[in-house]
Amino acid sequence: MAPRPRPSLPERWEALSTPVQVAISFPPLVILLFAANLGPFNQPLWRSILYGILEGGVLTGLLLAATASERAKRRNLQERSNRTR
Repeated sequence: MAPRPRPSLPERWEALSTPVQVAISFPPLVILLFAANLGPFNQPLWRSILYGILEGGVLTGLLLAATASERAKRRNLQERSNRTR
């Protein structure tokens, strides 16, 4: 029997629990959005911090919703392919 191939990066991401996904994605998004608000958007420091946290939360939520949707789609496709075998 051949060894099972390693899951792709999206499959490994989808296999993580939601709290782990939040812990991985929220901090970098906050830092990235803080830097974007401070630099290119030229917001004051306190506003950049606030916007970074708020926008990071929104984008994290969108990422989690997209992940759940893709996970469900992948499971449905796998179930369909298993039925046809």
